[in-house]
Amino acid sequence: MSVHPTAIVHRDAKVDPSAEVGPFAIIEADVEIGARCVIGPYVWLNHARIGEGTKIGGHTLIGGDPQALKWNEVPAIVRIGRDNDIRELVSIHRSMYENGETVVGDGNFIMSNTHIGHDCALGNSTIITTYAGLSGHVTVQDQAIIGGQAGIHQFVRIGEMAMIGGMARIVQDVAPYMLAEGSPADIRNYNVVGLKRKGYSEKARANIKEAFKVLFKSGLNLKSARLKLAEIPDAGGEMNKILDFVNTTKRGLTGV
Repeated sequence: MSVHPTAIVHRDAKVDPSAEVGPFAIIEADVEIGARCVIGPYVWLNHARIGEGTKIGGHTLIGGDPQALKWNEVPAIVRIGRDNDIRELVSIHRSMYENGETVVGDGNFIMSNTHIGHDCALGNSTIITTYAGLSGHVTVQDQAIIGGQAGIHQFVRIGEMAMIGGMARIVQDVAPYMLAEGSPADIRNYNVVGLKRKGYSEKARANIKEAFKVLFKSGLNLKSARLKLAEIPDAGGEMNKILDFVNTTKRGLTGV
């Protein structure tokens, strides 16, 4: 284990021998750091489980108390998966519930100065861009991208491979594969470029395009749109994901 002499590591913290801890970092008692992790200078970790291969940039805070007026001190953590790249000045707060978890999956790229509030759940391979803010209880599904300075309201869900434009204000769910921007946000298109880059078949992209038209261009109410969506062929499971997302929305859909 490589620990800079100015770092403070509590004797009860569990730090893998292959991890690196930088200058002036503070590692509290209720922390576990996995293999090959790199903890940058001035990082503060508490109530956190850090998966192997994750890098954390300088002055980042992980496991701080939730920003909730009705919160009472209870045991809760932040759980971060493997191979994440978390840059400078990021804050990720622990759950507000007893034995609850704020969760970040695997392979995420969280850029500098972003905030991830209590009880958020990030999937895998997401990108959260500089100065974006996620309020409490936000869900971000796999491979979604959130642009710089975007604000995501509490309890909102961002669907798989959705893309949120910079400075967008998101107060309702954003369906999978869709592109949202504006304040208040609207659905501008489906994620044309992203789907191509990720190797989605021509048929799958055509079906997603049709779903975009049904949901956001047809003028149908949500009940009627659901029926039309069910008629679209499902080339690779994309329609099932969209339908499941639409059927389980509690805040309503952006753009509908």
